[in-house]
Amino acid sequence: MDPLTHTLVGASLAATRLGKRTSGAAAALVVGANLPDVDVLSYVAGSDVALGFRRGWTHGVLALVVLPALLALVVWLVERQRARRRSRKPISVGWLFALSYLAVLTHPALDWLNTYGMRWLMPFRDTWFFGDAVFIMDPWLWMILGVSWLLGRRPTRRLLITWAVCVGLLLLVVGARASSFLPVLLTVAIFLLAALIVRPGQGSLSCERVAMSGFVLACLYVLTLIGLQAATEKRVRVELGRQSPFEPGKLMVGPVPVDPLVWDVVMKQDGNIRHGRFAWRNGGSLIWSDDLLRAADDSPLWEEIQRSGQSPGFMRWVRFPWLETEKVESGTRVYLMDGRYVRRRASGFGAAVIDLPAASSPW
Repeated sequence: MDPLTHTLVGASLAATRLGKRTSGAAAALVVGANLPDVDVLSYVAGSDVALGFRRGWTHGVLALVVLPALLALVVWLVERQRARRRSRKPISVGWLFALSYLAVLTHPALDWLNTYGMRWLMPFRDTWFFGDAVFIMDPWLWMILGVSWLLGRRPTRRLLITWAVCVGLLLLVVGARASSFLPVLLTVAIFLLAALIVRPGQGSLSCERVAMSGFVLACLYVLTLIGLQAATEKRVRVELGRQSPFEPGKLMVGPVPVDPLVWDVVMKQDGNIRHGRFAWRNGGSLIWSDDLLRAADDSPLWEEIQRSGQSPGFMRWVRFPWLETEKVESGTRVYLMDGRYVRRRASGFGAAVIDLPAASSPW
């Protein structure tokens, strides 16, 4: 999931009674909810290195043991130093460790929910796992967690600046990648601002109770999407049985932005990648795109692509590889894309370019 969702989860937990169990509890919960994303530093070595490394070592079972312990130790040391300078709430080492483990665990659990996937078993097995249930940037989660965290708080200058910075960054990211969803983002921003500015009557709301209610509601929302994804995949398989005599070799039913009643369908069948949409409205319908994309792993070039050693990060991560080729002076240029995210030849995220020697023949 995106950093805002992880941060809101940690902040929501910190706003409940858990955040008052010990000195340093809030810091452990907020930092822990984001800590596995320390692997973002791998982008320094290049986007392909990052693609092969992220959601692995810092998200797997070994990290889930080591990272919380390190976090609890650091928070304990910091709080101990602060306690020497001024009178502070007592430090409970047990609670610090428990809250650190809880916070860090929320991170891979959320990352598993989307189609990007994560590797629970790293570093012991490099196997990707996919929940395919929640879009990587879900505005409904922002709304639920953000409103419940802000409601009843005093609208300080710091909170208003935080709101403005978060909204500005999201506008930049969403505007660059999916500008059609900017109205949705602006709607969420307005609701969050209203939750911050509106002041309920004195004593009518407890920030702790509202935050816990929001966290529980967010969990119920996620569980609902997991169940809906399973039901949608089952229904899609039934529809496939009616429409085609061929069994799909690989199938993904994943979320789309904003609308939980519409699901993205990606299928490998008979050497091709196909895309469709399933909508639950009007009794449910499965509509396919007319485009057929050539599945790369059925290509005569696939073994040579793997042996070339090019774009190793992409090759470790790709789930529905498809390709286009062209002859160049040095041999064959292969445009390799992942059908989860790329439907036309492209460069950048979800795509790689592989150059093969002259002896190779385009498919």
